[in-house]
Amino acid sequence: MRYQLIFKYVVILLFFLSLSFLIPAGYSYLVHDSLTEDFLFPPILMGALFLIALQIKENVSDITVKEAILVVVLVWFLFPALSALVYMETDSIPHFADAYFESVSGFTTTGASILTNIEALPKSVLLWRSTTHWIGGIGFVVFSLSILPALGAGGAQLIRFESSKAVEERVLPKVKEIAKAILYVYLALTVLQIVLLKLCGMSLYDSVIHTFGTIATGGFSDKNDGVAAFNSPAAEMVIAVFMLLGATNLSLYYRAFKKKSIKLFFSYYEVKSLLVIVVLSTLFATLLLYNNGVYSSLLQAFRYAFFQVSTAASTTGFASTDYSNWPPAILALLMILSLIGATSGSTGGGIKQFRFLVMLKTMAREVKKTAHPRLVYRIDLSGKVLEVDTLNAIWAFISVYFSLTFLFGFILSISGYDLITSFSASIACITSLGPGLGKVGPAGNFAFFSSFDKFLLSVEMLLGRLEVFPILTVLLPAFWKD
Repeated sequence: MRYQLIFKYVVILLFFLSLSFLIPAGYSYLVHDSLTEDFLFPPILMGALFLIALQIKENVSDITVKEAILVVVLVWFLFPALSALVYMETDSIPHFADAYFESVSGFTTTGASILTNIEALPKSVLLWRSTTHWIGGIGFVVFSLSILPALGAGGAQLIRFESSKAVEERVLPKVKEIAKAILYVYLALTVLQIVLLKLCGMSLYDSVIHTFGTIATGGFSDKNDGVAAFNSPAAEMVIAVFMLLGATNLSLYYRAFKKKSIKLFFSYYEVKSLLVIVVLSTLFATLLLYNNGVYSSLLQAFRYAFFQVSTAASTTGFASTDYSNWPPAILALLMILSLIGATSGSTGGGIKQFRFLVMLKTMAREVKKTAHPRLVYRIDLSGKVLEVDTLNAIWAFISVYFSLTFLFGFILSISGYDLITSFSASIACITSLGPGLGKVGPAGNFAFFSSFDKFLLSVEMLLGRLEVFPILTVLLPAFWKD
């Protein structure tokens, strides 16, 4: 393993990503909150390391698979540490365990928080907190797609192991074109939502904060009560719709950009699956809320049901109301929706729609084989038959994913937390949902966990964001052998 080359790749990526600190630095300078220098520290630090990294000369223009995995894992673990230093320097979050947890939660677009009084923080800090969502979502992908080609042909290896998998292998040679397409669509969605939220009565600042949290399916708000603080049905509908847009496969943006057709979104099998699940879940939750007398009208029940179903299905984590007292069946449904998650190639979490569909089709096939043992059944998605290796990989991921979810929940329960809090916190972190149930519900937070538990949950968030295998691979002793 060429550690000098790895150092070079990591530093260059961290330097370009650290330029995002200029966003809160600029805002801090405009509002004169005396925090500008604190936000400038990371890019200055990484700039110095960047100059050192440029002195490293390598005669190769590519990077191996193992080196690519290590670079991606290191960047995802180290960049939140830079953000944590800023939280500590500004005295917003003085303890490293808390600051690192909040940073990881932001970059992994989880939305879990240790803050008990969000509105007490400086606005520039809250802007950075929400910017971490944008960077951790598609922003991170676009930065990678834009920068990696300049690092050599092997930059494609890094893209392949970036968790959101926005680009499929067959289109990797077109990374610059794809980066432009994704960036244009992402910026368009961002600007459009900001405008719509502004029209709904939000201030420009609030609109930007909640747009960053929506598009990246993150869920950070600058209000203690989250979206509920605005009590605006119009704003809730805008956010709900854009959460679902954020949960859409990013490669569809590239295809739609090429073919100038929005119909591609609705013809894609994962989008169809997501919409069917959202519609049926919303109807179920609406009727249950109304029949149980939680809300006095069907319209009001629909308003809150649709929002919370959308936030769970997209693994965003926003809350338009304190749903902790809703019927248990709905709470269970929300957890299930977060485990299923968004579509592949989106900023959302969960096992993803395509794996869920494979799981259903495999179960149906096994039932049919019981009745007709001699018949041969094949698993296909969108008319394409899946190879055995692909099916094995999907089932391996599902098995490891759920095993880790139960393992982390079990470890938390050993620390003395109740079962609902322990396992819902585990689900909320690995799926990137954010809020869970019990003490980590919409009215609570993660502040009560010990420093060890916060680091544990931080690792779980990164496992979920990187889709498990890259981090587990680095932990194997064989990985470090040539």
